[in-house]
Amino acid sequence: MKKLLISALMLLSTLTASAQLISAARDNEGVKFGVRGSFALSNMNQKVDNAINILNVAGASATSKQLPAFAVGMSMNLPILESFHFNIELKYAMKGQKTIAEANYLSKNFETIRLERIGYLELPIQPQFRLNLSRSAHVNVNVGPYLGLALHSNIKTNAHEEGEDDVTTKFYTFTGKSFTKVEGGSRKWSDPSDDYKAKYSRLDAGLALGVDFEIEHFHIGVSYDLGLKDIYVDARDQKNNSYYNPYKNRTALFTLGIDF
Repeated sequence: MKKLLISALMLLSTLTASAQLISAARDNEGVKFGVRGSFALSNMNQKVDNAINILNVAGASATSKQLPAFAVGMSMNLPILESFHFNIELKYAMKGQKTIAEANYLSKNFETIRLERIGYLELPIQPQFRLNLSRSAHVNVNVGPYLGLALHSNIKTNAHEEGEDDVTTKFYTFTGKSFTKVEGGSRKWSDPSDDYKAKYSRLDAGLALGVDFEIEHFHIGVSYDLGLKDIYVDARDQKNNSYYNPYKNRTALFTLGIDF
């Protein structure tokens, strides 16, 4: 009975101290809301060994590059302890990949640039560990999961053949709509087709991690989104294909923000 009483008193003291710390943290800083804007570099974890399917020219070579993108949204920072907060965001984020294919065939140069873009509504929920440099300056480490819902997606291809007009084609992969535009001409739309539909899954999930410096109400930081879900809609059918490489979002972000 004595041990139980002592244990109960210790638990009560711990809970009281924790409540006081949480209350103090909230009283000192309170819940903060803000806006964030990011410049991003994104890819889809794809290794490009040849470009025959992209360029349709023998002897083609291709390189996969980072796609310049962006993210913008709202944030909420919830203090729990003085050095431990929760950082929650709701943002629109563009992700994807850029592929460039080149070839020289019958003494003519060919080049195709393919841009794959997916626009997500994302919800990162990140525990935040804070190093308090002063009352107004902090270094924040954010690590936590994110969920994403794809709002739209398209694949845009610009094909250049030496001596010919450039040809641009764009497919909307969730609707199946597409158009073709020859340099100097107007868009020619095609009827929706299942051939260009549902290349990507609507859902994405992964791990968001980053560091930012906060002074007064201003933030500057870098972060990385590590996609953990294969977003290719037929990924399950490819599990026995040794040449298949999962489509997983990889995005580096450089962020500026301000709190209200």
